[in-house]
Amino acid sequence: MDREDNITRRRALVAGGAVLAFGGGVAYLGSRSGGSGQQYVPDTTHAGTGTTGFGVELDGRPVAGERGAPVDIYYWTDYLCPFCKQFEVETLPELGRRQLDTGDARLAVLPYPNIGEYSTPAAVWGRCVWSQVADSNPEAFWNWHAAAYGEQSGSGTDWADEETFAAITEQTDGVDLSTVESCREERGSSIRERFEPNVGVAREARIQGTPGFVLYNRDSGAAGKLVGAHPYENFADAIDRVKQA
Repeated sequence: MDREDNITRRRALVAGGAVLAFGGGVAYLGSRSGGSGQQYVPDTTHAGTGTTGFGVELDGRPVAGERGAPVDIYYWTDYLCPFCKQFEVETLPELGRRQLDTGDARLAVLPYPNIGEYSTPAAVWGRCVWSQVADSNPEAFWNWHAAAYGEQSGSGTDWADEETFAAITEQTDGVDLSTVESCREERGSSIRERFEPNVGVAREARIQGTPGFVLYNRDSGAAGKLVGAHPYENFADAIDRVKQA
């Protein structure tokens, strides 16, 4: 099925409310089940290219997993989001080992700034870090990514500021702070503008906050969504269901 036909199918699914909302499509605070609580670094990371059949623009986005994986997981996130941190710590390591590293799915990290005043600047930091290391050292991005979530305080968003993100960047091996700062200064406005189309796709799929996920069968065009910090088992079930659809 070609890309244009898939986008048409996606729009019809969204309009008809037929993007399956696994787990009820609400935030889920479950007990940990098999999660390692450790940072996840994918075996394979690549820079996304083009627009997918679901309408997600992947150009310049970090994608964990094999290029040819049959299921896409579009992961809308905000570095200030506590539920995103919960997903990163409790679910992503197992999801990565059992689905991403095995070639069953791939996960695209997509900014959805929505929590606080520094949500958008934080997302720009992330994009500039990725731009610097994508070709030479993608592991450095995941180290920076995990460190950013690790800076979250117990409550509120006052922790997020220029000084904090500069320190995270400076302390991450393989990332050059001056290069990231130049990217933010020279490309910050254009990077911000490029967040909007994918945020629009999330809203069409009735994802109003973070973390939000759409699971998309690249062959059949079937799609489902999860919203919130779900445990691994919910993702495994959702992947199986979209594979079979």
